[in-house]
Amino acid sequence: MSSQGSPKGQVGCLAVVAILMVLITYWTTRSLNPIAVYASDSIVGKVAVSVLAGLMAVSVVMTIYAVLTRKMIESTAHRPAEDVICPGCGHPLLQFIGSHGPPILCPNCRRWWHNGPACYNKDMPQSRIAFALYPCPQCRSAALHDRDLFEDEGFSST
Repeated sequence: MSSQGSPKGQVGCLAVVAILMVLITYWTTRSLNPIAVYASDSIVGKVAVSVLAGLMAVSVVMTIYAVLTRKMIESTAHRPAEDVICPGCGHPLLQFIGSHGPPILCPNCRRWWHNGPACYNKDMPQSRIAFALYPCPQCRSAALHDRDLFEDEGFSST
């Protein structure tokens, strides 16, 4: 089960919230304009329309974020975003955003991976940006392997 809704489902939710706003406005003011509710004496109508307007604003921002994330993943991975697999945990990138963390781009190999508590990123700091300053699990393990080789030959890292 996907923890991130499809864009069609999010647009459907926006439509339901908009219809509820119009119905509440019509019920309280006999007008289809949601702003007319603020000129009426109905406190319940004002609160309901305000809450629904806030919900709609948050839903619009989430929908835009979801669409832009998909487009960014598709443009850098050169395949559909649903087919991109995280190299750290082996799960599909978009389906496991909720439990494994948001997608993040490796600065070395330009691969997408989860930046969250359930992925390979367990011991790394959480990044709030889409482009991490630390490498993905495979680049990190390769760097550790190379460092071990240099330490065995008498090279010091300091």
